[in-house]
Amino acid sequence: SPQVMVLTGVALGSLFSAGTMLLQFFADDVQLAAMVFWTFGDLARADWKDLWILFSVTLCILVFFLAGTRSYNAMGMGDETAKGLGVKAENVRLAGMMAASLATALIISFVGIISFVGLVAPHIVRRIIGDDHRFLMPATMFTGALMLLGSDIVARLILLPHVLPVSIFTSFLGAPVFIYLIIKGNQR
Repeated sequence: SPQVMVLTGVALGSLFSAGTMLLQFFADDVQLAAMVFWTFGDLARADWKDLWILFSVTLCILVFFLAGTRSYNAMGMGDETAKGLGVKAENVRLAGMMAASLATALIISFVGIISFVGLVAPHIVRRIIGDDHRFLMPATMFTGALMLLGSDIVARLILLPHVLPVSIFTSFLGAPVFIYLIIKGNQR
């Protein structure tokens, strides 16, 4: 169920945070500085070689998700309806979570943690174009990419000559927008 997935995610997040803290505890000053900078999340960390790896894997995962849009639409009507339409909801959900986890882990390993783009973009797009995943997924991908690109440009220019890590900017911008979307959604 969604509740079990969320609670499992919280528990795993706590477990891996403890692992990260343990690594930081035993790290020397240079390693500790590198870990802290990684937690800031910044696109400048990736070079052209990294970009090709990210592009290749991300493209495969995007194709996977775009190919499953009909199944996601069916699941949006409920698992029983999806089963009636021949969709194995549990398998689709598990495969989707595994693919999303792989994409997230890969991207984070190269650029660090960049907050709120993946939370805010789908909600904004869903309010504009609706719930049809055939249109929602590509529009969300495009919107998320534009949000990240725009945020990176502003983060680089806002404190010239210093470059602000993009995740700081996306968090300051994304958290209030996400809270607004939650409050607005509960008022309906």
